[in-house]
Amino acid sequence: MLGKLILIFVLVPLTDLVLLMMLSSYTGWQFSVAMVILSGILGAYLAKRSSVAVGMKIRERMTRGQVSPDLLTDGAMILFAAGLLLTPGFITDAVGLSLLIPSCRRWYKTKISNWMKRNFKIQVVQMTPGYDSNTVDGDILREESNHVPEGSKVIKSGELLP
Repeated sequence: MLGKLILIFVLVPLTDLVLLMMLSSYTGWQFSVAMVILSGILGAYLAKRSSVAVGMKIRERMTRGQVSPDLLTDGAMILFAAGLLLTPGFITDAVGLSLLIPSCRRWYKTKISNWMKRNFKIQVVQMTPGYDSNTVDGDILREESNHVPEGSKVIKSGELLP
């Protein structure tokens, strides 16, 4: 998995760079730079507009006491899209713009969800209210204190619990 991520982080920028160089050989470097700047500005504007719309929907639902995982996922995807759009290159811009289109986001969510179901075991555990298995009930005593309540066990710093 890590090897695939490294490959993606190397191949995508390299491919973007090659495409920019090829475009500049046909149109001139000024046009290529202008396209990169223009796509960054346009992408930032569209990402801000999308994030504001999703943010308002999230706030509206939260005031009604509802949590919408789909909207939170949309917000994360829009944030990721903004990062891609601010990265110079045509591949990153194309993927970033596609993430701003709601129907494309649904398609990506379906693909990611199916991939996660195949590769991860998801288990939901319900705890009774107020119960935390990591909580140990006890009192904290200063180490210098000679007073130990009856029935208590003294555990010194660094000692493991039985």
